[in-house]
Amino acid sequence: MLQNRIIIAAALLLLCSKVSVAQQRGPHDSITVTTLTFPGLTHVSPDELKRVIFTRASPCRLPFLIPVCKVTGSQLVVDRRRTTSAAMADDITKIRVYLWRRGFREARVDTVLTPASRGTAVAFAINEGPATVVSSLSLTQKTTVLTQKELDDIVELQVGAPFNLIALDSTLTHLRTAIWNRGFGDVVIDTSVPRPDASHKVPVRISIDPRWLTRVGHVDFEGNAYLSDETLRRGIMLQPGTLYTRDAILESQKRLFQSPAIARALVVTPPAGDSIKSITISVAEVPEHQVSLTLGFNTIEFGQAALEIKHNALGAGRWLSIRGAVGNLLAEQLNGSSIFQQALTNDAAGDPQGFLKPTYQASLTLQQPWIAGARTSAGVTAFAGRRSLPNVVIDEDIGATFGVVHELAPRAPVGLNYRIEHTRVQGNAVYYCAGFGICDPATRASLVIPNRLAPVGLSAWVDRADDLEVPTAGYTAVVDAEHASSATGSTFTHSRIAFDGSYYKSLDHPARGINGDEKPPKVLAVHVRGGFVKPDGVLHPRARFYAGGMQSVRGFAENELGPTVLQSRRSSLIAAGCTDATIANAQCDPSIVSSSDLFPRPIGGSTLLEGTLEARIPLFKALGAVAFLDGAYVGTSGITSIGHARGAVTPGAGFRYRSPLGVLRLDIGVRPLGARSLPVVVAQQDGSIITLAREKLYSPLEPSPGFLRSLGHHLVVHFAMGQAF
Repeated sequence: MLQNRIIIAAALLLLCSKVSVAQQRGPHDSITVTTLTFPGLTHVSPDELKRVIFTRASPCRLPFLIPVCKVTGSQLVVDRRRTTSAAMADDITKIRVYLWRRGFREARVDTVLTPASRGTAVAFAINEGPATVVSSLSLTQKTTVLTQKELDDIVELQVGAPFNLIALDSTLTHLRTAIWNRGFGDVVIDTSVPRPDASHKVPVRISIDPRWLTRVGHVDFEGNAYLSDETLRRGIMLQPGTLYTRDAILESQKRLFQSPAIARALVVTPPAGDSIKSITISVAEVPEHQVSLTLGFNTIEFGQAALEIKHNALGAGRWLSIRGAVGNLLAEQLNGSSIFQQALTNDAAGDPQGFLKPTYQASLTLQQPWIAGARTSAGVTAFAGRRSLPNVVIDEDIGATFGVVHELAPRAPVGLNYRIEHTRVQGNAVYYCAGFGICDPATRASLVIPNRLAPVGLSAWVDRADDLEVPTAGYTAVVDAEHASSATGSTFTHSRIAFDGSYYKSLDHPARGINGDEKPPKVLAVHVRGGFVKPDGVLHPRARFYAGGMQSVRGFAENELGPTVLQSRRSSLIAAGCTDATIANAQCDPSIVSSSDLFPRPIGGSTLLEGTLEARIPLFKALGAVAFLDGAYVGTSGITSIGHARGAVTPGAGFRYRSPLGVLRLDIGVRPLGARSLPVVVAQQDGSIITLAREKLYSPLEPSPGFLRSLGHHLVVHFAMGQAF
């Protein structure tokens, strides 16, 4: 027993001594970094320099907690970063290499450590020294392939600027790509960069020998089992006899990968030295048949199930997809019990309208890619569905779509499509007025009966933006036109055209930032959208134009800007002094009702013109700010509408955070709240809608809610994923 106690005591003594040594040695081995600075650094980007070294300042855990982090250093909000002497020594070497590659070859770096309240302030004191500059730049082509303007746009080195190896490497890569895309796949580019002279100047010479044109010879495939070589050959741009270019390689890989039957496609680049290139393309196919099943539940739609089946081996690259989903499973048993909703009114006798019956969505899609070439594809889809909103509406549809898409050039497709749909909506007048803004009897009467929608459409799209998520240069444009009439099989007749375009311009020159660093530039973004629809009779809600929302005029909620009606409760009018008789004959005066008792309902229009100016400004590594000015006008030309045309301009600002999942967006728009005269509709006890003869001078600030609430009414907040445009 005594022996065991002696052993335990010795172990504890040894452990305590080790902890004591660790505590004594800890402050010398590592330090908590409160701030990180680079005094003396003037010609390169500090933000980029921070990315290449280990030492980091203790950052705020989340961007919106930055004000809190300024007040407290609690580890709940601040990530306490630590570093060591060995790490800082490595960082000195990294900084010197970083500066050397950017033209500062005699730079000296030292560390300065200053005790701070919550750790140590670290400074890397930098003496950049004289820059090695480009004294002259000579670029020659043995055979002229690129114009002088094209060369000027590609070359990033500048005479008189520091000799930046990053800019030189980028220039050589872009030159090789540009000449290769002209068909010279075996181009040779030589550089001559002598040692700098005593005045730290260096001449740079770049010579280009395009050599010979390269063309595609034989194309072989490997790794394919159920897709034939002939089928795959139709899906690529690398056809025998065509020019062998880099763009053709990338586009061929992209088009093969777009097929659901192919998991991977790789063009094996042939060796240089032969003008006729024998090419091998390696592909990896997905299984011929794929099945996925999903089961779940929620408190609104009860039990749910979804099934998807894919068949990828129908020949000629065709594939078939069958999707189906059902909801409201076990609705009769679960209705109103435990966590599940009560889908019927308390006084309902049974379920005569079928709100508890299963809902479903089903589709069958047959896609044929690579029709007579890689740039044309076609598809047909049959669909059917039944959706219900308890106690409100049941929407059923069945139909089919057919479309053909041809790509005139990379990222410039043109599509022709036809959709025929038979719809039946079971809903009362209140549903149409409150949910869709359809309050006029003529439009409502045409929607409650079964009808067909059958528009034929033509669309064209071009994308010349430099980035999918965060574009800094270029433009995009979309034009859609459609026509529906009895000739196309439609109950409704209309002709509609719409356009949408965006333009992006970097406000920094050069766009790459200081000395070629990958610095996000300031960007001016311009967006325009518009359209016109001409109906023959009733205009269906799907063909109408709306404005307002997170991707439109951000001073308004979704679809809020445009022709609007006010919906009033019958009880509110009677309480204010109207009678059933004056409501029934539309002579009730709505001015006696407070604006707070009325509900605006957007009803859409027939014309739209919308525009946005947005300045995007980077703040930190992944955080940026924006200032925007949105405006739109939604008119009613050519249609019968109880609503009035309306336009508005709204300023605003926001933030962008580039997360691993994509761009997170927070926008705050300023809404104009002036009083305006609007028509008023009221639902009768029998479900019909009455439009009152007099309009109401409506203001959302009536009665006055006080200063703070008035300010809140003026602000509209949008939080979303992705840029506004």
